[in-house]
Amino acid sequence: MTIRPDLLKTAELYAPGRTGHDALEWIVEDYPRLVAEIRQIRRRLHQLDDESQAFDERLTALQDACRSMLDL
Repeated sequence: MTIRPDLLKTAELYAPGRTGHDALEWIVEDYPRLVAEIRQIRRRLHQLDDESQAFDERLTALQDACRSMLDL
């Protein structure tokens, strides 16, 4: 199979210590792990968004309670 030289050079940028077809092979083999890791990061980011929203709601409630206490 013929692979364009520019693709091999790009693969070498992403595959530390590897050159040419070895770099491309490493990327192809590592791809499933990378996709799984990205999915895990996305799930965690979604969880952090949910936690942030809950925190903001609690903070607003606390601020409202403090303002009520100051008004007494």
